Amino acid sequence: MGCAIFMDIRSLTYFVHAAKTLNFTQAAKECYISQTAISLAIAKLEDELGFLLFERNNRVVGLTEAGKEFYNWALQILHSYDNAVKRCTNIASGYSGDIAIAFASFFDGLFFMPQLKDFKRRYPEVQIRIRTVSPNYMQEALKSGEIDAAVCWPYDFLTDDDLTVYDLCNMNLILAVNSQHPFASMERIPAELMKNETCFMLSASNQKQTQKSLRKDLIRAGLSELNICECSHSEEVFMQLELNNSIALVPDYFRSFTNNQVVYRELDIDKNVGAVITFCNLKSNKNPTLDLLRRSLRKQNISDADRTFF
Repeated sequence: MGCAIFMDIRSLTYFVHAAKTLNFTQAAKECYISQTAISLAIAKLEDELGFLLFERNNRVVGLTEAGKEFYNWALQILHSYDNAVKRCTNIASGYSGDIAIAFASFFDGLFFMPQLKDFKRRYPEVQIRIRTVSPNYMQEALKSGEIDAAVCWPYDFLTDDDLTVYDLCNMNLILAVNSQHPFASMERIPAELMKNETCFMLSASNQKQTQKSLRKDLIRAGLSELNICECSHSEEVFMQLELNNSIALVPDYFRSFTNNQVVYRELDIDKNVGAVITFCNLKSNKNPTLDLLRRSLRKQNISDADRTFF
């Protein structure tokens, strides 16, 4: 077994410059060192390798046969080293790698699609894996490492010391109305007309703080007598709308998704019912792409959002 060779990248760089110019003085200038320093570095490299790289006759410098072969390998080594440094720097800074992000619904994911597409344009080497995950399961998915980040309502996450929560945008709730419902003929729906109405709403059965906060908002808005029916998925909300000729409280960006069976109406109330949409991740998650993606998704508010999805 041969002895280990401890050459460094700098010595290889000096050798490549000297081999390319066949002039130690010129190579020294290109490397910003003295001729003596480059001569000593190459002599040390030859000693470590156990064979001569250069033939030196009467100040004429030429490569040995071994030197010519080693020059080709040295070029490959330096090229691979540069690529490795660039690749690993990108990974460390979050410019490459992969990240898994979860949304509570298909609609939430589409709402943030312009930001996701812009992120992919700026960081093409980052692979984004998108999932829809029930709010009931998001905290567990974050802690198990199944996802890196969740976009969701924050209330229950704020009390979890293992999670970090960042605001992305503000959101108001509006009414989604079956087109055959009497409310469909009205532009704004006053609270007094909604008493005892069955109203479907996306909610999470195990997110008690979220439910509590939304209930408080409904009471302040004069909607305490609504008969709220909770749905675990937004798709379920729309199926119930069509099946039951009813109404639903939904985020106002849902109005971008229409069909012949659903119209959207504003609530004629003194105080808007709304929430903040947040970006949540596990504090111990060291994925460097997290911070880049969070900043890319952040919006000032819903009204400023780009509603063109495709």
